[in-house]
Amino acid sequence: MIASIRQALRSIARPDDEHQSGQLSLSRNDFLRMAAAGTVAASMSGKAMAAATTSSVPPVTDIDALYDAWQQRFNEGDLEALVDLYMEDVTYINGDGILMTGKDKVREDFTGLLSLNPEIVLGNRKHYLYRDVALTTNHWRMNFTNPDGALQELTGGGIEVMAKDPRDGGWRYIIDDASRSAS
Repeated sequence: MIASIRQALRSIARPDDEHQSGQLSLSRNDFLRMAAAGTVAASMSGKAMAAATTSSVPPVTDIDALYDAWQQRFNEGDLEALVDLYMEDVTYINGDGILMTGKDKVREDFTGLLSLNPEIVLGNRKHYLYRDVALTTNHWRMNFTNPDGALQELTGGGIEVMAKDPRDGGWRYIIDDASRSAS
């Protein structure tokens, strides 16, 4: 960015503007143009920084695709993309029935589980909508290999409440209870 400013200064400098000392003198109009260019550059870099801090994972805006996205992200072991499907202050009950609050707790819980390289299949999926809120249920089957090499299969169900996130229109879990059978 400094090189761009130097180039801009050189392009507006007139030959008689340089003093013997090598310093450049600017007219008021030249100074105002430079200040405006700097403001635009700062604004653009601020937007770029804001874009870099938001999630690069596209939101799931179709409720019918949410379970597919969750299952795919889980099976790929993509922790950050999986956690992106949860609201910041989510109420989460893991498969052991432990109540946790917040996205950080979800991340913490999934970190251990995903280290086993599990594969999950979500079946009997249902969702019921009320405006931008959905009540959902599913049955799941998960396979993984224990650290001792034994193949494990777990089954269970989930009951969740999801809401559309007003920031990006994506559906996200606000309550996720993976400890129940969704019958």
